[in-house]
Amino acid sequence: MTGPEHTAEAAHTAEETHSAEEPKDPFADEAWRAAIEHAAGCPACRTPGAGCETGERLLRTYEEAARKARSEEGV
Repeated sequence: MTGPEHTAEAAHTAEETHSAEEPKDPFADEAWRAAIEHAAGCPACRTPGAGCETGERLLRTYEEAARKARSEEGV
């Protein structure tokens, strides 16, 4: 979770976008919340160019859950 798109302000905006566009799945919502809450409190996630293994793992977990929820919606 690096780069300017992962600042606290961007996270808030992304959270609003997420609510409107992503599938409604409790696990995906929980994973998104965990990633955003981590990014908001993590100096590495808020620093462009810095790496954060935890932030990256949380974001991948969310992405996988969102993909799964989207695929299940099409069933």
